[in-house]
Amino acid sequence: MKIFNIKKSVLEAALERINYLFDEFPNVIVGFSGGKDSTVTLNLALQVARERGRLPLKVMWIDQEAEWQGTRDYCERIFTMED
Repeated sequence: MKIFNIKKSVLEAALERINYLFDEFPNVIVGFSGGKDSTVTLNLALQVARERGRLPLKVMWIDQEAEWQGTRDYCERIFTMED
């Protein structure tokens, strides 16, 4: 069993990883499903993009044609945001 002694929070580690992506790549695109996990990822990436002046942030959503209407409505609201 491995025991990791990491002195940073999940939020700090996530922001560090997202900042790395913005350091390494000229185009950052967030895959977005409308679910909880991708919503958190999108908001963290937006935070970093705002701090770095890298707006608008590109977002990709694949319509699987089997989404709940509420999820579709939420995704459409996200895609109308200016940033």
